[in-house]
Amino acid sequence: MKFRLPHTIRSRTILVLFCAFLLSHTISLAIYEFNRDKTILLTEATDMADRIIGVVELARSFPERDRQRILAAAETQFLTMFPEPGNLDDERCRDNEFSHRLAESLDAAFADVPDFHAQVCLRRLKPAPLLARNEPLHGFDVLVAVNFPDNERAVFHAILPEGESLIHDAVLVYLLFSGLIALLLAGYLIRKTVAPLGQLAKAADSIGTNIDTPPLPENGPTEVAAAARAFNRMQQRLARMVHGQTEMLAAISHDLRSAVTRLQLRAELLQDHQEREGLQRVVDDMKTMIQSVLDFVRGLDPSETPRRTDLSALAESLCDDLKEEGYPVQFCGGGTDCVTECRPVVLRRSLHNLIDNAIKYGSEAKVSVESRADSIHIAVEDCGPGIPAHELEAVLQPFYRLEKSRNSKTGGVGLGLSITGNTVQAHGGELLLENMDGGGLRVQMKLSKC
Repeated sequence: MKFRLPHTIRSRTILVLFCAFLLSHTISLAIYEFNRDKTILLTEATDMADRIIGVVELARSFPERDRQRILAAAETQFLTMFPEPGNLDDERCRDNEFSHRLAESLDAAFADVPDFHAQVCLRRLKPAPLLARNEPLHGFDVLVAVNFPDNERAVFHAILPEGESLIHDAVLVYLLFSGLIALLLAGYLIRKTVAPLGQLAKAADSIGTNIDTPPLPENGPTEVAAAARAFNRMQQRLARMVHGQTEMLAAISHDLRSAVTRLQLRAELLQDHQEREGLQRVVDDMKTMIQSVLDFVRGLDPSETPRRTDLSALAESLCDDLKEEGYPVQFCGGGTDCVTECRPVVLRRSLHNLIDNAIKYGSEAKVSVESRADSIHIAVEDCGPGIPAHELEAVLQPFYRLEKSRNSKTGGVGLGLSITGNTVQAHGGELLLENMDGGGLRVQMKLSKC
């Protein structure tokens, strides 16, 4: 199974810290355990040498006939006399720092005694239960042979148990507790560090629906504050550009409408009926084109304040109004939980545009609203011939007109779907077009829920 890294920066950083914490503690414990065992071993060798030296010096102070009695009387639970000299050249004997330290200590203590020699044999014990508790004993069997100057030999016997491992329950509890505290503290600090990045992502997502969103706080780490500062400057430039274009087009529309009005007055003064009607058709086409362009730009205008709106109620209200005006439109029902934050006037205008197109090219319009897991779909269906599949995306481009009209009479300037598409995109949504199996076109406005 392939290991997958967490998706968020916070989770990945915590994972890195946890691995570093675990690795450092494991290495520290291994080093400490090794040094601890070595230190205990050498200390045990020194203590055993001191005990043997004390017993040997005591035995040397007595006559040879009393020596064995003195040695037997000096036995303790830690140091006993071996009954037989034994074979200290056993191949099982091991040489390690303990045996070397023990032999060196004994030789150094009796360096001034002629013919004194100490021999150490260290053999691994087979696991066996202790007398006091039902647990196996692990360690070494130590035999120390001491040759006295008078050729008498004494063999001391001791058991050297191995130290218990440092990694026991108390240590594990300490590691878990300290690791948990460290991870909680790291998680809190990382959350405070990456929180501005989340705010930046939300601001970047909302700027598409409202160019005048409040600026981001320029705090946090230097890099994050710099990113927030750059984002605020970008937002200010975009806002100035959008407002400037809106004001410019408003001024142009005023001038164009004034010119069209004067042209219309001149047309009405013409005596020739045919010329008057021809010029009036030109004036009407110009009015339609100017209004289409203004509607296209108005879809980008962020002047309307977004507010929570029930899209099902909005669509039903529009259908009722159009029915009263004689439009062949049918509201097929709306779902529950269809509330989102939007600019209702702009959205209503776009839905009206879709209904106009459906009636114009398909004789009637059917409107429905559906609430899904994380989105709301407003669908407008018609009974027309549909759009060729290879042109479903192209018709969303400004001023794009199909090569063949969808019915016998062409119309519009190719901005209707572009206006609606811009409006839906400004709300963070998507405009979807598809041909239905039984004929006709379905256009859906897919909008995110609050």
